[in-house]
Amino acid sequence: MATAVAKAVPVDFDEVGAYNDKLEGYIQKVGAAKAPEKPVKLSELEHSKQGSVKPLTIIDSPADWTAASLKGRESEWIYNFTEQDTEELVSAVEKVKASGVATEDDVLKLTGDDLDLPTLRPKIHELGKRISNEWGFQLVRGFPVDRFKTDRLGLIIAFYGLGLVFGRPQVSQTDYTEDGQTFGSVLNHISEGRHSHVRRNINYPPPPAASGQENQKKREVDLARLAFHSDQAATDLVALLSVTAAKQGGESKWVSGIAIHNELLRRGRKDLVEALSDEQAWRIPTKHDQATYKRNADGSFQGHELMPPFHYHDGYLSIYFQTNNYQEVEDQLTPLQLEAVWTFAKLAEDPEYHITIKLQPGDIELLHNPTVCHSRAEVSDGEAPEEKRHLLRWWFAQPPERNPRPIAKSYAPRSNVGPEGGFRVPEGSKLRLPFWPYGRHDGLGKSTY
Repeated sequence: MATAVAKAVPVDFDEVGAYNDKLEGYIQKVGAAKAPEKPVKLSELEHSKQGSVKPLTIIDSPADWTAASLKGRESEWIYNFTEQDTEELVSAVEKVKASGVATEDDVLKLTGDDLDLPTLRPKIHELGKRISNEWGFQLVRGFPVDRFKTDRLGLIIAFYGLGLVFGRPQVSQTDYTEDGQTFGSVLNHISEGRHSHVRRNINYPPPPAASGQENQKKREVDLARLAFHSDQAATDLVALLSVTAAKQGGESKWVSGIAIHNELLRRGRKDLVEALSDEQAWRIPTKHDQATYKRNADGSFQGHELMPPFHYHDGYLSIYFQTNNYQEVEDQLTPLQLEAVWTFAKLAEDPEYHITIKLQPGDIELLHNPTVCHSRAEVSDGEAPEEKRHLLRWWFAQPPERNPRPIAKSYAPRSNVGPEGGFRVPEGSKLRLPFWPYGRHDGLGKSTY
């Protein structure tokens, strides 16, 4: 399952802490970019559909949406947990616990069939089909976090168990223990401390004893606004469950990459779509792991991989947009490529195109990663535990009967991505499903939340 990863040359380079510098550049360049204004005659544009996409054509798809076009249609993209859904899920969790499941390793052995969900299961399967084949997202409201407020094991089984009903888990984060062991997580906690309290790469020198400044930089990343981006490109479904919400900020934003592709064509910028879909032109630095690039002793990159933002493949268009990667190789991109990146970002940041949602406890954000890009507003946590933003996240891949789209060939396998998606970890590395945020708990005892 796991694939060995070559060791990086030790270079004291803080990839995570450098994010804020990139974010400032992102804000400046999006602000300076000019969105195309002159539309072409719509009658002159050729159309095709997902499953039989013809490159450089308008893709007729429910995913060709904007925030404006979805206004007033919330009942179509919000699913509210019913009382029956809640009682069925809580009962299924209790049955799993009664069978002896009590630890991380126990939960990792579960399959979707281990949860007794006779009426909820077909609803989950239908949601999965809609997310992957229609709009590319769904908001689920009313997941019973309150029923598990004092039952962390139950909360983990319930949320991870829903993922198992959707499909196959993927490694969505790689981390390192203090003794230098790599592990891959199939469940992540998104909260302050996610970066600052965990060693990100044991091949790099440990921080000095007086590491307050470094950890403060990483803490700022945990709370900072995020640019519009895709998660690891070979991911199918991304889910975020709100356990507690920030006192202020932290709003989630979603934008359709299909809509941006089509809008560029409608505005007469076929040249930008051609640039974004040129498979030979996007040379992205190879990665050592999730967060760190492979670098030589002088800090230069050890190699590159081809990875276009728009990828036409197998009759589909899949999207992978990560300005972090493009900013690393700006000096190697042509003026047209740079214009294409910042025009994409400009449209994504336009409120006419993206949806903004403040996730409340019990909300689940479900995204189809090859279709929808997402971002986050700056987070301002309060002092009380219930005022601190805490999300649970997983990645799952659905079977072909619910998601017929293959993984784009340039998106997997890659230096840090396995052939079936999910981050690579070294052979023999442990998989984890941590019950608690690393920065607040070591996984062995109680936590404040």
